[in-house]
Amino acid sequence: MHYRPFRNTDPPALMEVWNEVLTGRGAYPLRTPAPFDRWILSKPFFTPDALLVAEDPDADRKIAGFALSGFGPTEDRTAQDTGGVVCCVLVRPAYRRRGIGRELLRRSEEWLRGRGADVVVVGSQRPYNPYLFGLYGGANSPGILASEPDADAFLKAMGYERGEGHLVFQRPLDKPVDVADGRFVGLRRRFDIQMIRPTVSQNWWEECVWGVLEPTEFRVVDRMTGAPAGRLVNWDLEGFGWRWNKPATGIFDVEIRAHLRRQGLAKFLLASVLKLLQEQFYAVAELQVWADDPAGIGICHALGFEQVDVGYRYRRAEAGG
Repeated sequence: MHYRPFRNTDPPALMEVWNEVLTGRGAYPLRTPAPFDRWILSKPFFTPDALLVAEDPDADRKIAGFALSGFGPTEDRTAQDTGGVVCCVLVRPAYRRRGIGRELLRRSEEWLRGRGADVVVVGSQRPYNPYLFGLYGGANSPGILASEPDADAFLKAMGYERGEGHLVFQRPLDKPVDVADGRFVGLRRRFDIQMIRPTVSQNWWEECVWGVLEPTEFRVVDRMTGAPAGRLVNWDLEGFGWRWNKPATGIFDVEIRAHLRRQGLAKFLLASVLKLLQEQFYAVAELQVWADDPAGIGICHALGFEQVDVGYRYRRAEAGG
């Protein structure tokens, strides 16, 4: 097997590998190579050697698999740091059990460490998601989804173990949004829900990850002062809807100002937005929550969301979870 960096002629073959390997619920089914350019190749930090290709010299140089790696952001989100991320390792089913996946992962680790990585993780999980947002995971970047049948066993065999978990929740929008919360009466008197067309990115890193989105932002605004009390971002999960056979929408960045938390505002904002989304053509809404966020999980359950998946970031066992 021959291993080499990405070439400009590779996207059609990479699309074939993607569609053969990623058949689970959380992968965008590619109909053309264009999404690769939109979500991967157009990143300002992309370099050809970040995408490692395994090529079969005995089969007319057929691409057997590939791996994609990058670096996460600094704390202030103004640059990349030294945290290395192997976003994916994909090998066509016909080429498995030949050590190709192991070699792709080994070379990806070597590439990251050679460029200064002080730690290497596997799984594109926010905020360490240089690539794959928009292509894998749904509304956000949850890491490697548990619904991928072979990923967990492969990574454990390579000495990795599960780390941070990101829960994936979905809610059918054909069911009424009936939320019994006595605080909502007072919140309706004090706050309005406003819809705007934002620039979703709030810093350089988010511009790199989400810059091509055309989202909608919903804000909860104090009627007396006009000051925003919180917000969330909503975007069309068109490609994922093809996988799920229903029009889908995603919600992320649910934020409430610190001094206004624990007053029901997040639940009020989400409930209001779900009602607005019901008036559109969407059939399902998706929202992701950290596994160690009991308040967020409780809000999801209260609003009728059900967990459909969970994603993990993997780290070397000796490095801890």
